[in-house]
Amino acid sequence: MPTTPIPKPNDPEFPPDMPPDVPPDLPEPPIEEPEPNVGPDEAPDISPVPGEEIPQRMRN
Repeated sequence: MPTTPIPKPNDPEFPPDMPPDVPPDLPEPPIEEPEPNVGPDEAPDISPVPGEEIPQRMRN
């Protein structure tokens, strides 16, 4: 059973200035901005839908 030769750094598949174990042209991962910490004092008041019955455990 013939085996596939391991590509060497001088193969055209790899750029010459890049080590063979680094895959070329990987897109940069998107930088996710951290969500701001919203404490209980800063959280907006959520008003119930007009006409909806509020469950007893949610009433203050």
